[in-house]
Amino acid sequence: MNDLSVRKAVLTGCGSLSPLGSGVPALWDALLAGRSGLAPIRSFDTTGYTHVVGGEIKDFAPARVLSSDEIHRLDRVGQYALIAAREALSDAAIDLRQINRARVGVILATTLGGMLIGEAYHRGQRSGTPFPARQLLHFPYYAVATRLARELEVRGPVVSPSIACASGTHAVGLALEFIRRGQGDVFIVGGADAICEFVVSGFNCLRATTAEMVRPFDARRNGLAIGEGAAVLVVEEASHAHTRGARTDVEIAGTGLSGDATHMTAPARDGAGAARAMRGALADAACVPQAVEFISAHGTGTVYNDAMEVAAIAAVFGEAAGAIPVNSIKGVIGHTLGAAGAFEAIMSVKILREGLIPPTVGCEQLDPACPLDIVRGQPRRCEVKTILSTSSAFAGNNAAVVLRRSCQ
Repeated sequence: MNDLSVRKAVLTGCGSLSPLGSGVPALWDALLAGRSGLAPIRSFDTTGYTHVVGGEIKDFAPARVLSSDEIHRLDRVGQYALIAAREALSDAAIDLRQINRARVGVILATTLGGMLIGEAYHRGQRSGTPFPARQLLHFPYYAVATRLARELEVRGPVVSPSIACASGTHAVGLALEFIRRGQGDVFIVGGADAICEFVVSGFNCLRATTAEMVRPFDARRNGLAIGEGAAVLVVEEASHAHTRGARTDVEIAGTGLSGDATHMTAPARDGAGAARAMRGALADAACVPQAVEFISAHGTGTVYNDAMEVAAIAAVFGEAAGAIPVNSIKGVIGHTLGAAGAFEAIMSVKILREGLIPPTVGCEQLDPACPLDIVRGQPRRCEVKTILSTSSAFAGNNAAVVLRRSCQ
């Protein structure tokens, strides 16, 4: 077995398709500008729903970037994933034809998988419209990762993390674990989900959605908005990346997981579970809390999630909690479910490299019960070396990762 102290995981490429447009530059520019991609949902008839704001990908035209065969083979969420993965591979300057594809894996998170296909099948059954049965092969949640691996012709481990909205962060952490154990040299990592009627109706029923804007940590916050898209990163074993001359300045240093074991939808109010995941990630990275210089919060904009997260951060960082910059990006792209933590990982890479922290869009009147340094209004210039990114999800799932700048 490989020595865990030797094999390190570095992030060498990033790709995204989001409500802000195609590509990481579009995502990053909008985050810095505080420009929201949320708007009324147009992809299905929202008559009868109370709250219909979402972060949809606008004017999606796969024929511009994918071949007709790829469009035929992949459903919408699979197309999202492939587009983001190709950008990430290009950003990493890696040619899969020149490396051992048996040492390249896919770890792609999702919470809905091919739910759009399931909905199309259901509509066809009700209306009597013929439906190609073969399309149902897209329906299982694991199909997104396996089809991406097939399109890229990689034959390492293929995993589909699905622990609700902590899945994207868990995917990043899994890449670190797999690389430490020598189970691959390169992993195509991230998350992909698409807005569909099923999930919008579910969150409406839970009264968890907002009718206006998402306001993380704001005193007036009243709910989240669903987003969609794909966020993909190339994670490599450090010596493999160094040998081929890749950029190796950002390391995945630690990962942590925990469960609340309290409720299927509500978080544990005291934040103890989220705090355990954060402490686990810090311990795994051999990182003291005082070294963390930025926290990427889950920050959904719901009353209970934000309060829980504030309690968790305060528990982990004590009196220093109020001095650490914190943000949430869900006021810009919405809650992208299985992709949420992967989008935050991409943002974290940019922060580590650019020295700028985007503002928390929607947070205008900071909740008096939130004693944290929420970055608001304008981007903040801050040379950051260590980041903690945290996610919390249905069923009490919590995940956290530590990212840090490393010496090339």
